[in-house]
Amino acid sequence: MLRIAPAAVSDVPPQSEPPLSPWRYLKRYRARVLLGVLALVATSGLALVIPWLLGRTVEALQGPAPGDTVPVLALAMVGFALGQALTRIVSRIQLFNSARLAEYDLRSDLFARLLQQAPSYYRHHTTGDVMSRLTSDVQTVRAMWGPGVLNIVNTTFTFTTALVLMLSIDVQLALVALLPYPLMVLFGRFFAGRLYRSNRAVQDYLGQVSAAIQEDLSGVGVIKNYTLEESRKRRFSGMADKLLSRNMEVVNVRGQLMPMLSGLASLGTVAVIYVGGGGVVGGRLTLGELVQFNAYLALLVWPTLALGWMLSLFQRGLASWKRLVTILDAEPTIMSPPAEQAVNVPRAQIRGDVEIRDLTIEFDGRTILDSVSLTAPAGSVTALVGRTGSGKSTLVEALPRLLELPRGSVLLDGTDVLDLPLETLRTAIGYAPQESFLFSNSIGENIAFGIEHTAEESMTSNIDAHRTEIDRATDAAGLESDLAALPDSLDTVVGERGIALSGGQRQRVALARAIASSPRVLILDDSLSSVDTETERTILSHLAEVMKGRTTFLISHRIAAIKAADQILVLDGGKVVEVGLHDELLAKNGVYAELYRDEFAADEADEAAHDAAHDFEGVADAKETAP
Repeated sequence: MLRIAPAAVSDVPPQSEPPLSPWRYLKRYRARVLLGVLALVATSGLALVIPWLLGRTVEALQGPAPGDTVPVLALAMVGFALGQALTRIVSRIQLFNSARLAEYDLRSDLFARLLQQAPSYYRHHTTGDVMSRLTSDVQTVRAMWGPGVLNIVNTTFTFTTALVLMLSIDVQLALVALLPYPLMVLFGRFFAGRLYRSNRAVQDYLGQVSAAIQEDLSGVGVIKNYTLEESRKRRFSGMADKLLSRNMEVVNVRGQLMPMLSGLASLGTVAVIYVGGGGVVGGRLTLGELVQFNAYLALLVWPTLALGWMLSLFQRGLASWKRLVTILDAEPTIMSPPAEQAVNVPRAQIRGDVEIRDLTIEFDGRTILDSVSLTAPAGSVTALVGRTGSGKSTLVEALPRLLELPRGSVLLDGTDVLDLPLETLRTAIGYAPQESFLFSNSIGENIAFGIEHTAEESMTSNIDAHRTEIDRATDAAGLESDLAALPDSLDTVVGERGIALSGGQRQRVALARAIASSPRVLILDDSLSSVDTETERTILSHLAEVMKGRTTFLISHRIAAIKAADQILVLDGGKVVEVGLHDELLAKNGVYAELYRDEFAADEADEAAHDAAHDFEGVADAKETAP
């Protein structure tokens, strides 16, 4: 028996292993980062030479022949400024490009990990929240890697070097200049925690807002049908107000931090001018040295002011990184077996014998399947019927391992599906679900989606290469007349989720996609529920040829669609309660017979309603023609 627990929704990474470092991606580009850091150090070094030249210029102006020295010093300052500009450009190109490349790798890894997750993962993680993490959070982490690294290196080097140079000029004056900095460190530490908590709250709530937007846009038709526009606008306005409030909290914290840091830095500057001016008057310092010292102090103004911004940048980056780690740390529950243990079977050799042994599935404490067993020989047609919620869809989802399975419960050609590589297993199975999903591409591209192609091949070239299979699939799915009526036939773009097509057309495109892949096992999970009975009969007659030689599992709420199956399994409450052929099951007068009678009564009611409508139209016509 297998119990499927809900996927963890906690944002706290597992404690059994050390948390992933946010710098692991940047390390891949260490050569670029090192070049950028060296260029940045050169930039800061050149910037530190200019104050020395400025001091010498002031002293030269006080000398007997300033005309000989000052022009040379001025040209030297221009040269160092140009060199500083060039190295600054190199440093930003290298560091920012490294951050962009690391962002690309991170986003690719996140998407790959999401593709590995089982469908159960997305029952507990909304699309909007996942999208928020892949966009906003990734961008925030990239800002920490790019501008964050650049400014921390620049601040550290400039501050350290300028301090050493200031001490070399006058120790007393340097100590006076540094008096505010212990207070600045204390304020920085105090506000860092507040910044982290407020930024984390913003990022978490932004995920909820994104989820709400995605949900409302996807269900905009329902909103309009029930005239809920104003209600949903008010709901979104309320969420936007909360998001604004949380963003304003971040702004307020930063707004308090920056003035405090700049104010303390200004106090240091005032103290230096007062003490340094006295030193010049007393003869302890020259005017050139005081100008040079103040120029060094001016170089510390931006690192001092940037301290608050960098704290915010790093705290936001770390908060976003912890949200991303929950995706990177989420181990897929359904994986291919290790290469050395996998049973590799060429697709051409797969026959399609399916056996299910005593399969029990529980989810959230509720039994979905209870000790279900069946055998479906290769090429046979097995029909699954039962009331809504009886476990039919869960049973067929077990075949391609769309959910976790206990070992030995599902076998394909006598091999446990847990021992088959997922690619081998799933390419051998064509699955057309009831809720068909189409990508916002053309009809042809959607049908060709399941046909094997190399990474180098485009979907368009895949359509051209497999036109015969696609035409055969569209014919079997009953799409020929629809394609003839569409302006661009197979090239018609279906829009997001296939919105440009009717429900029945979407189902038939999904059916054609499953057929086009030429699977050994074909699963039709009520995949014709949106078409009328006559169209269903036509399609099933076409499918009869497709099903030959293929193991087929057919789920339908219409008994007429499954009467000719080689075996019919009736599920009720997750159990197989009846097995047999159509006539045998009717003779048992059990659940199947009851379902058949219910369908027959429903058909008679529909026919009576149709006749009543026809009679009403006749009366209306008679009234119109009456004198």
